[in-house]
Amino acid sequence: MPQAIDPNIFVKVPCFLTGKLVWDTDRERIRQKLAKYLVNDLGYRVEDFQLDREIRFEIDGKTIVSLVDLTVNIDGRSLMILRGGPGSVITREAGTVAAARLLEPDYIIPWAVQANLFDASFIDVKKKKAVGYGWDAIPSRKKLLELTKNWPPPKLPESRIPLERQILYSYDTHG
Repeated sequence: MPQAIDPNIFVKVPCFLTGKLVWDTDRERIRQKLAKYLVNDLGYRVEDFQLDREIRFEIDGKTIVSLVDLTVNIDGRSLMILRGGPGSVITREAGTVAAARLLEPDYIIPWAVQANLFDASFIDVKKKKAVGYGWDAIPSRKKLLELTKNWPPPKLPESRIPLERQILYSYDTHG
């Protein structure tokens, strides 16, 4: 859940993708590192990214807002999400899978990345399973297009939506 930023602790730095000033938080450092790596080393284009896409839902009468740090969207198709946070990438995978399963109403986003500053997990969302670890496991733009050539991916069954929301809520509010 988005938290207020204390301007006495953090400073602002330019965003690699937008040029706008953003708060220099752990989450933002990870996003900036991911964005630079994806563009400079893996062939993605700045226009391939959507930032801070929101997933909104209600639990116990409260509106919950979860953010997806980066969404790779090519030709109008969301192909992969990337979320960053400090700590173990393995312990955050289930929340990232839930986000990829909920973000688009018409289909499950097929691939996801959970990253910290030093490690990443590349996740097959349909199988809910990491298929590689390390920053080098993140596919290039060309490879991602190959991995997603069979379009569209399946839609999330209606019966799974409450469970995925509960998982995302648990990870994003309780760690």
